[in-house]
Amino acid sequence: MPRESPALPGSGFLIDRHSSAPLYQQLYEQLRWSIEAGQLTPGTRLPATRTLAKELGVSRNTVLVAYDRLLAEGYLDGRVGSGTRVATRQSVREMESQQPRPAAKTPLRITRAARRMAEAAAYFTPAHDQLRYPDRPFTLGMPALDLFPSKVWGQIMFSKSHQLTSALYTHRDPAGYWPLRKGIAAMLGLMRGVRCTPEQVIIQPSAQIAVHVMALTLLEPGEKVLVEDPGLQAIRGALHSAGADTCPVPVDAEGMCVAVGQARHPDARMAVVTPNNQFPLSVRMSAARRAEVLAWARNHDAWIIEDDYDGEFWAENPGPPLHQGDEDGRVIYVGTFSKVLFPGLCLAYLVVPPDLVDIVTEVQRATVNSLNILTQAALAEFIEANHLARHVRRMRDVYRERGDILVGALRGRLDGFVTIDTAPRGTHLVASLPDTADEQRLARLGREARLRVYPLSSFGDELEGIGRGLVLGYAATPPEKILSGVTRLTTVVEQFTGRSHSNSRAALRKSV
Repeated sequence: MPRESPALPGSGFLIDRHSSAPLYQQLYEQLRWSIEAGQLTPGTRLPATRTLAKELGVSRNTVLVAYDRLLAEGYLDGRVGSGTRVATRQSVREMESQQPRPAAKTPLRITRAARRMAEAAAYFTPAHDQLRYPDRPFTLGMPALDLFPSKVWGQIMFSKSHQLTSALYTHRDPAGYWPLRKGIAAMLGLMRGVRCTPEQVIIQPSAQIAVHVMALTLLEPGEKVLVEDPGLQAIRGALHSAGADTCPVPVDAEGMCVAVGQARHPDARMAVVTPNNQFPLSVRMSAARRAEVLAWARNHDAWIIEDDYDGEFWAENPGPPLHQGDEDGRVIYVGTFSKVLFPGLCLAYLVVPPDLVDIVTEVQRATVNSLNILTQAALAEFIEANHLARHVRRMRDVYRERGDILVGALRGRLDGFVTIDTAPRGTHLVASLPDTADEQRLARLGREARLRVYPLSSFGDELEGIGRGLVLGYAATPPEKILSGVTRLTTVVEQFTGRSHSNSRAALRKSV
């Protein structure tokens, strides 16, 4: 820790002058507890004895006695010119090993709701884990951070931080910052053909929380929701945490098999779909299937949550959202800026039917409440100044190029072992494997080689009619890393199969 780092204020210690315990003993015991509990971590600088004595209203000798005892017992480390600090972790561990073990505690009583939330957290683990290594080839769910206009974003953030008025400093609207809601409504109308007013837009911290809020609003605990199989596991977690019963429905070349879901779960009250770029199979829902799912919602008094996953980034012109064909107010549209701009932004949005605006806002008030006003204001300016639209248009070309490079490299090096059935769309693809391949083991070997490759089976429950494969992201991986990643993946496959898959370098150059 730097020498100039300030000491923590010490007035939080409680001194009871009516207690029979000496004042130094009271201070000693409070400090020792904070160190043993890990509240004061190794290296933390304590206040000077004169300063602490003044804050506590005691004599300096009282503080000196407490400090000296902690120094003698190895809790503190005092050096001339550096002040008094909590001892190193090694010293603390040696001390803790000498302490008697506490008696076994009575098991905590945890509610069913809390246990359900803890179970739901397991669905989010893979998504959060992939964010730990964003620079590794083939990471999913990550945009091209190397091409994000960070300078422009930083200038807007700096400007907005100096323009906040007293009204904005106290902004607490649970539906979100009004200029941002207006900007999102205009953006959706121009870029995605979503017909909505700013009042229908409700800002969220993430797409998963948006789904959670809608499940809390529209479903009773235990009611059924149709989910794509394979599909986004985080969506399953969001529904499970709200008490919903998720029902996997197979996906074919036309999207979710709505008729199958209706036959198996006739009492389902909601469906969650990714119609424009189904994750992870990258199929687009057909017009007939779209009409089918809208009719199902209308006839069964059910709801549809449309996650427009990567809809902005299709290599071709993105298809119209399902929301555009909704004439009954049954579709709730969900979008996020995490995959468009950067995950740390933590801003997403809902577009709800007009008659749900008030109740969803109140549910939002009781759960999420309000979000960071500075980032909302900056994003509103980013949209208003056309930076977002410009960035999306650029990323379409970039992602098309990166997807083509990945396909060419895989075909050049691993043709005969992996198969690419469709052209890359959006930000990821599925590399199909032989039916006998152990995709879980192959993915594990890939992780050991510092690659982010994902077995297709990890995104589903029953996976009817779905073969084996690896899901590879390419949006966050620059071309040179794509090529080196495929080279490493080739080595992994050779280790996996026990035979060479190295085609000529000329073939690889030709493919890219």
